[in-house]
Amino acid sequence: MDKEKRTVKKSFRFTENEWLVVEKKCRFANITPTQYFQQLALFGITAKSDCIKEKQIYLGQISMIGNNINQIARRLNSHTKVEMWMLNILLKIEKNLNKKWLS
Repeated sequence: MDKEKRTVKKSFRFTENEWLVVEKKCRFANITPTQYFQQLALFGITAKSDCIKEKQIYLGQISMIGNNINQIARRLNSHTKVEMWMLNILLKIEKNLNKKWLS
């Protein structure tokens, strides 16, 4: 099934401040202004709203990772035997965080 070609073109006028708000929302949702207005007009929501469920899943996963880190930290602080896999996990986490936030 071929995608219907968009042939109708419309334009809108904004103040500078209004356009800055639109651009900010588009950057946040990682979509173009055209995509933003199409989604808003056709579905009443934008991609940002659609990502809420995905965001909740990621937050749940981050929470589980945090729990694992806390368990490892408790073990390290208890002065009992530390297993190598615990240190490896912490090093991998640190490496990934540094790569993500410091680059």
